[in-house]
Amino acid sequence: MKKVIFVVLTVILFSLLVSNLAFSQLAEVKVGKGTLKIGGILQAGFTYNLEDSMGFDSFTLNRARILLWGDIVPNKIKYFVQTETYNVSKGEVIPVILDYKAQFFYIQKTEITVGRFLPNFTLYMPYHTGKLEMINYPLTTQRYAVWRQVGIQTTTQTDYVDFNLGIFNGYPANNFSDNNDAFDFFGRVDFKPPVDEAKIRFGGYAWLGNADPGGNLTDSGTVKWNRFGGFAMADYKASEKVTLRFRGEFLVASTEYVDPYYCTMDSLCTTDGQAFFAQIGVQPDPRVEFLARYDHHDPDKDMSYEEYQGTAKLYRGSFDNGFGMMNDDEEAWLTIGVNYYLEGINSMFYLNYIHKMEPGDKNVQDETGKWIKEEREIDNDLIVAQVQITF
Repeated sequence: MKKVIFVVLTVILFSLLVSNLAFSQLAEVKVGKGTLKIGGILQAGFTYNLEDSMGFDSFTLNRARILLWGDIVPNKIKYFVQTETYNVSKGEVIPVILDYKAQFFYIQKTEITVGRFLPNFTLYMPYHTGKLEMINYPLTTQRYAVWRQVGIQTTTQTDYVDFNLGIFNGYPANNFSDNNDAFDFFGRVDFKPPVDEAKIRFGGYAWLGNADPGGNLTDSGTVKWNRFGGFAMADYKASEKVTLRFRGEFLVASTEYVDPYYCTMDSLCTTDGQAFFAQIGVQPDPRVEFLARYDHHDPDKDMSYEEYQGTAKLYRGSFDNGFGMMNDDEEAWLTIGVNYYLEGINSMFYLNYIHKMEPGDKNVQDETGKWIKEEREIDNDLIVAQVQITF
């Protein structure tokens, strides 16, 4: 049955690639002051589990967003609002404001942004979701993004260098207000060397997150939430039609927290993790692009099966069989993708194969009850398709 479903879906999606789309032009929108533009991001798809036991094959509505933007004072004051429809637990569908930001351009080459928005943190977190080359974010963003924050950010752009500075509410992510008196600080620098036939950008960033260790954090909670990383990207025009693209990023994270069982404010627990990815894309024709990306994530660099055999250390959220033999905890993804552009990113089709890997070993009990070492690798690969319309 799964094969029949997959074949039918493949035929339907392929038919989209050879069909022509008609677009109508929007009428002018009149507002009380300034200008208003309306846009949207619609992404729907299908997830196919290659193993029956790993989950349900499902049609998905990934994003359905409406964007409003414009200016109040030309070239001086702008605004941006993004909404999305969410399903809530009682079956109701309500509109949710994802982003609201006011943008001020009174300082030369500098933008000051105030509101709730995605800070310019990591390579992909601030991307317009319609411009993502693959369906899923890389693991550097999936595992360590701070996502939407309330605060203020400055962006200074010059010919060869860009700067960002910001102050935000911080932990937890996607907040509308804060739960402590401390704030998070953010900085980023991008270098843009001039190179013929290529567009190159590389740089680094730091997120220093703090929580006031009072009130509800005396027994349990995050005290520090720090991330540091670097990235590089290049687009090279190999010929009139062929474009080569490279993306790469490395991120380290340190989280300090208190726990009612293992850690107190006098003796904090610390978890150090890291993630990286490398991605290459080849676009031999404006309508077709082929991509490959390797992601690796280690949520706790200190937790290793081999290093901790025979020790008696305890880690929150990890597995210990009583003799200190810990499971490895890394994850690695290899994603192969192809994009077909009907009308640029405004109408396109994604197809991704995701090979999920679990490097290292784990502890299992054999039929006699004895603990033995076994490879962690499981069959949990996915084929994911997505159709996108942006306007």
